[in-house]
Amino acid sequence: MKRLLKISLVLLITGCSSTKSNSDRAAKEKFKLCSDIKYNRLITQDGPIEGLPIYKNNVHSLFENYLLTENYLTDISKSGYAVLLEKVSSRELNKKILKKYKLDLGFNPDLLFPVGSQMGCYDYLINQLKILDNSSWEFDFRDAYWKYEASGDLYTNVKDLINALDKIPADQFSDIAYRKSFLDIIYNSLD
Repeated sequence: MKRLLKISLVLLITGCSSTKSNSDRAAKEKFKLCSDIKYNRLITQDGPIEGLPIYKNNVHSLFENYLLTENYLTDISKSGYAVLLEKVSSRELNKKILKKYKLDLGFNPDLLFPVGSQMGCYDYLINQLKILDNSSWEFDFRDAYWKYEASGDLYTNVKDLINALDKIPADQFSDIAYRKSFLDIIYNSLD
């Protein structure tokens, strides 16, 4: 009887973690789809934006690469981004870096860095699809980001933004989809 109880308990725990894992995977897929759709609308519906399609589709990665090669960003990690956000907020970086980036890119990508556009995807997963709840990191991140937005900008409120950054698990942060919000803020703070 005890053996049967142990087996049942193991199956229950395994089944619950599998369901959580599937839910997390679905949320990630749906977030990326939402993000891609929003971004595709920027490229196609906001008039003709100059530049090669490969550059337009990867403008966030290219900006991140530029920040790395110019040694503004030390590494692609939450701690690297926290240091970069501190540098931007203390005005160690200025508009000159964007001039060089735009020149290297060969077009003006301003419209491709919309601040806050990713937040609609988090809200969509939480409020409309209801596949995330208040126990998810996405819920915590969204609320922390909104707190940052409500209380200022990068120059006046970097601590709340770094708090939002800290809500994202490191394994998720390795995906550019979860770094775009920060790249949008950095770009627009320098522009």
